[in-house]
Amino acid sequence: MAAPMNLATAAASGNINLVRSLVAQGADVNQRSSDGFTPLCNAAFWGYSDIVEYLLRHGGDVNQSNSGTRWTASHCAAFQGHGKVLMKLMESKPDLAMRDNRGRTAVDFASALEIIWPFFAAEGCKRTPKAELIRLEIVHKVKDYDPSIPQTDLAHFSRPGSAYAMRSQSLRGDGNKHKTYAAQMGDVLAEEDEGVGKPQDPSFNIWRS
Repeated sequence: MAAPMNLATAAASGNINLVRSLVAQGADVNQRSSDGFTPLCNAAFWGYSDIVEYLLRHGGDVNQSNSGTRWTASHCAAFQGHGKVLMKLMESKPDLAMRDNRGRTAVDFASALEIIWPFFAAEGCKRTPKAELIRLEIVHKVKDYDPSIPQTDLAHFSRPGSAYAMRSQSLRGDGNKHKTYAAQMGDVLAEEDEGVGKPQDPSFNIWRS
């Protein structure tokens, strides 16, 4: 007989009806999956704002973090650039100073993405400088061709050799090889006349071991 569906897995699937059903059956909205992922973090990472809103309304802890990486839902949404999710999270007043297992905050990730930075600016956050983002290994400069970056995951830049991309991040925090890349869109990373990139959708394999 198949094991019962875990709420965190249901949240990652994007099926809000399944999420509602599990909560109605008494599922703990803050219970991590066997891999250490919280329902709210899963929904935030994949951009399911309706599920994020539902979980928050039913007791989801906006500051709960995944095991391993110690990413909160705010980290997840900021890394992926999900504005609608961040709007829902900000209503619950998340602690944006919380750090992951490498000392990085959601503010750090958001500083690399112009499209979502206004959500953090409205909270009075100070944008992290480019040099610090590089030191924190959130971004790095890419050349015309970088064999270490899967071409299907790397955004296309308007000016080769002069753009920055967000580094891949292991969501397990254990050196997992399945990673994703997102391009920077913010002036915090730009040098004069540099182009900007367009973020790509992640592969679900990022969650696999």
